[in-house]
Formats: sequence, structure tokens, C-alpha cells
Amino acid sequence: MSGNFIPPEPGILDDWPLLRELQAVAAGRVCGPREQRRCRAENGAFAAWACSACEEYLRTEALSPWTRHLLFLYRLRRAGYPFKANDLSLETWLLLGLVQNILERDEGGKYAQRPGTGR
Repeated sequence: MSGNFIPPEPGILDDWPLLRELQAVAAGRVCGPREQRRCRAENGAFAAWACSACEEYLRTEALSPWTRHLLFLYRLRRAGYPFKANDLSLETWLLLGLVQNILERDEGGKYAQRPGTGR
């Protein structure tokens, strides 16, 4: 068995919020301060409404606690934290592999250094 986690058949995880959130992080589509300033400048008094209806960026507060936890573990692992085989459950290891594949395949790992920052 290879070291890479291969997700099941295409389409099975499409409706899973974790997958959508990770794809937004990998694509740099998490709303950060720069996007918030741009949105306020473009929408003026309607900025709050525009933010709630935005489909271009994912608000940072919309990231689920589980996604945040996996991103935290991913960053620890990338920084060289010495995880041992039994430090995490099998499910968490598999999800961590999914996080790694998603973040490192897009743009050759462009967002792997700063996941969840929106920058």
C-alpha cells in the first residue's frame, strides 16, 4: 500500500463539508483581511449583506472545528512535530492524509505553508 491516501470513487466526498472547506483553503479562497477591506470598499453600506451572500470566499468563522483541528495537526506535522503511530486514531491519520493531498497537490503545495490564513 502506498503512503498516499487515495479518496474513494470520485464524487463520494463531494457533499462533505470538510472536503469543500479544505478545497477553499487550498485554493486561497478563505476570506482574510484584504478581501474584507475590498468587500467593504466595493459594497459600502451593503457590505454585511454581500459578505453573507458571498460565494467567492469562505469566511474563516465558517470553517468547522474539525477542519481547524486537522489543519492544526497538518501544520504541526509539517513543522516536524514527532507524531508516533498511535498518537492519533486511524481515522484521524487517514483524514490527515487527505488534508495533505488536497493542500499539497494544488499549486504544487503553494498553500501548504500557510493553510487557513487566506493569504
